[in-house]
Amino acid sequence: MSVDSKARILCEYIDSLRNFSYVEPEPLHRHMGAIMTDAILQSGLNFETVVKPRVQKILNNHPEAATTSGFLKTIEKTGLNALLDWRDPEKPRRILEVTKLFAREGVETQDQLKVWLENGENGAKLDAVKGVGNKTLDYFRFLSGIPTVAVDRHLLNFLKKAGVSVRGYDEAKHVINRAADIMEKDRCCLDQSIWTYMSKKRALHNR
Repeated sequence: MSVDSKARILCEYIDSLRNFSYVEPEPLHRHMGAIMTDAILQSGLNFETVVKPRVQKILNNHPEAATTSGFLKTIEKTGLNALLDWRDPEKPRRILEVTKLFAREGVETQDQLKVWLENGENGAKLDAVKGVGNKTLDYFRFLSGIPTVAVDRHLLNFLKKAGVSVRGYDEAKHVINRAADIMEKDRCCLDQSIWTYMSKKRALHNR
């Protein structure tokens, strides 16, 4: 079955859900420290209780970290584990590596990050950082303002509920992006809408 056919099945499934609503993504951070914290911490963690408070802390308390060079100076002064109230060294290491990569590449702002990521070769440079996979790369694109989806377990489970079988990450991404195009919805909006729908269902199930 083609990507287009699977996308149309997904559209029909969404239309059949009475309690499905479209959710606009939150405004872009326009703060490189917050973008890097958000993108790297999100993998495998609860966004609302673990990731979001730390992103908000960076946004509220460290305006000097809005640029890559400013964030790097803040890291050098405070230390990432202290800055994020984080014990494990792995994700702070990834944040530091990505920050240094952007600094070398002259990527100082969210607007510059968007332009940089629109070049596929640069995406490969970010993907080469240990611990940064397809989903994190697409989430960086999402946070920079590029219309796309970042496929996680919520989106994969939603496809399964819709009866759509996909062969790996890339096909899942293409199916959801195509569904957004068919429905004339922003791709980031559809990503956020599916993620919110599935997150609420999981929260109700866990009560």
